[in-house]
Amino acid sequence: MPADSTSLEGLRAEWRERFMTAPPKLRSRDLLAREIAYRDQVARHGGLSRTLDRRLCRLAERFAENGAFEPSLAPKIKQGSCFVKHWRGDRHEVWVKDEGYHYRGRDFASLSQVAFVITGTKWNGPAFFGQRKPVKS
Repeated sequence: MPADSTSLEGLRAEWRERFMTAPPKLRSRDLLAREIAYRDQVARHGGLSRTLDRRLCRLAERFAENGAFEPSLAPKIKQGSCFVKHWRGDRHEVWVKDEGYHYRGRDFASLSQVAFVITGTKWNGPAFFGQRKPVKS
């Protein structure tokens, strides 16, 4: 990473020397320093996977179409999928519905609600059903 004291013009000169192209037209010293550091990291460790790159491009397109777009942080689980959990000797099957989950004849809004019915205690539903790594304390 470039030195913290390097001026914007110094970073532009460093860019030309390292990458043999004109630097981006950034007016922020900090952003140009970050871009140089990012390119160094990519050179050493590789860039984004194709899958992540495509996902980011799709998200950028959605933001361009609708500035108020808010992506979901949770992965979308297809309707009809089934979670199977063995808990204290019993097999529990939870079916994914269009809106929520179905477990033993009842509908639930969240996996956490199903986990509570199964265990009698509050759980993070996705973690209980193996959809998320448990948080280490």
